Amino acid sequence: MRKRLVIGLIACGLVVGASATMGVSVLRIRNAQTGETVGVERIDPGQEFAIEYVHSFNKTPIHEVYVIRDGEIVQTREEFEYFAIGLEYTDRDQERVGNFTVLHMNRTFDSVPIRVATYTNQSLVVGDEETPLTHYADRWDTLELSPEHMSYLEYLSHKATAQL
Repeated sequence: MRKRLVIGLIACGLVVGASATMGVSVLRIRNAQTGETVGVERIDPGQEFAIEYVHSFNKTPIHEVYVIRDGEIVQTREEFEYFAIGLEYTDRDQERVGNFTVLHMNRTFDSVPIRVATYTNQSLVVGDEETPLTHYADRWDTLELSPEHMSYLEYLSHKATAQL
């Protein structure tokens, strides 16, 4: 009986240990000035994430939609109600969906810098979770979003320390 318990505990330990060292894909969020990791968000392969904000002049919502593909961030589309200053313009690859113009694109980045603005209510949206960018940095700071692959233990460590 005792031998089975020991073997069972060892087997459980091996399973937990192996799963803890398995890799996960994340979006690492760093303070661009200090290089400090201020957040990590788990992103499954092919899962979309977005930066959502309100245009500072037109006061209309904008959604910049991204996906991580082959170790890079790819902007797949930009959605907006009305064209406004600072938005991408093209007369190709766009459609009207409900109240939004959807501009389809395929822009690739190693990392994406984002200045945390004062008046635009920016948020990072991953799945059903919406996090204001002010959760990660003060207004006017610059964040850098980059795709990474790390062990599950490293992810948990970053997640725990970034939340403090």
